Parts: sequence; C-alpha cells; structure tokens
Amino acid sequence: MATARAVNDKRRQVFKHALEKPYTTVWPSSSTETQTEILNDLCVALHPLSSYFAHTRRVSKAQHRRTRRRTSKNNTNPTSISTAHDQLSDPELKGKKMLDFVCIGINSTTRALERQAQRSTLHANDLALVIVCKGDVEPQLVAHFPGLAHAARSAKNDSVRREDKLRLVGVAAGAEQRLAQAVGQHRVSVLGIRAGHAELDVIVEKAQSGCSVPSVPWIGIQRGDPVFHPVCVRELQTKYLPKRLKMTANEN
Repeated sequence: MATARAVNDKRRQVFKHALEKPYTTVWPSSSTETQTEILNDLCVALHPLSSYFAHTRRVSKAQHRRTRRRTSKNNTNPTSISTAHDQLSDPELKGKKMLDFVCIGINSTTRALERQAQRSTLHANDLALVIVCKGDVEPQLVAHFPGLAHAARSAKNDSVRREDKLRLVGVAAGAEQRLAQAVGQHRVSVLGIRAGHAELDVIVEKAQSGCSVPSVPWIGIQRGDPVFHPVCVRELQTKYLPKRLKMTANEN
C-alpha cells in the first residue's frame, strides 16, 4: 500500500503559465484626504435623514398601537395618537425633502445607474455621486459599479457628457458604520446622490474636482487608435502526478 508521502515524492515538478486578465476594472482614483473630506461632509449633511427615519418609525409604532386599541372600550379618542405623531419638526421635514436626492443601498443605486445608462440625455433623477464602502463589503458585491458608472456616462452624447458630473468614490473601512449612523439605518454600503440639493451639491462639486472620471476602456467610448500593451505572464511552480500513479493511489 502506497503511503501519501510515497505518492507525493513521485510527483513531477511542472510549471503552469497564467495570462493577465485583459478586462481588469480599475476604480476611479482619488486621494485619501479627498475621500475622508467627502465622507465627513456627507455625514454632517445627511443628518436630517436620521431625524426623518426616526419619525417614520415612531409613526409606524403609533399606527400599530392604534390598530390594537380600535376594539378597546377605553379608546374614546382614536385620532389623538395620530395627531401627536404626524407633525414633522424642521429637521424631520428637511430630511423628508432631502430623501428625494438620495439613493440608499446597493440594489436601489444599481437600478438608478442602470436607468441612467439607458438615457442619452441628462435627467433630473440622474446620480451625480456614488459612494461605495469598498473596505466594508465583499468585493464581488460592488465590483459592477465601475463598469456601470462608466456605461451611464458613455451613453450620453458628446455635448451632454461634458456636463455629466457623475463620480464614483470608493471609501475605506469604517465608512459603512458612519454613513449608517448619519442616515439612521442599520447598514449603508452604497449611497447615491442626485444633483439639485444645495448642501449636497457642494459635496458633488468637491468630488468632481478631486476624483477621476469612471472609465472602463472597452465599454462605449472609443477614441483614437487602439493601443497594444505587452502581455503579462505569471509562471506558477507546481507538481504533477502522472495518470498511472494517480490511478494506483486511488486504488489503494
């Protein structure tokens, strides 16, 4: 009976070659200082959303209590509960209006960019800034955003594309928790910002000047002659077990 050590000693050393993947998606570049500054400004500007979501949760709980008390004999004034909770304070009202300019979550932001990629002209619902918490989520969950952001820009005409402010910013670990606290949600992995809000537009302009444009060379826009790059090959050293010895090891 051949032992594992004996079989391993009979493996032949071989070399395998791996070619570099040509379709490598690169995230737009931005300095750490710019990312931190944008994140800090967002956490301050988005605070009214936390007040509004807290209000909606209070209203939902009040409606639930009102539903349970409808059959109670002691409920002499059923409208008193809703009157106390339906009135919005100034921060809550500000957060409700701001919600029209914010897109929260991976799925909702992805759908917004997909719709944006199907339009050749600018639209009021177009996203101007997308913040992705790269350091806090699995890479495969957000790997589609660079290509999708580029597709949203490349779908525009040349004259319109110059006015497109869309920027994609990937931030480091810890940003997800900070954004979640600012917005008042349990988790915020991706955040989309639309143009048209005074406080948010300042952040969009800061991202536009400090972050590069999302670009994926093989999608959409073609400029000039093609450029050929040298092939990068990696040589991997491994061991190979001949088929005859592999069958013997399986039989044993």
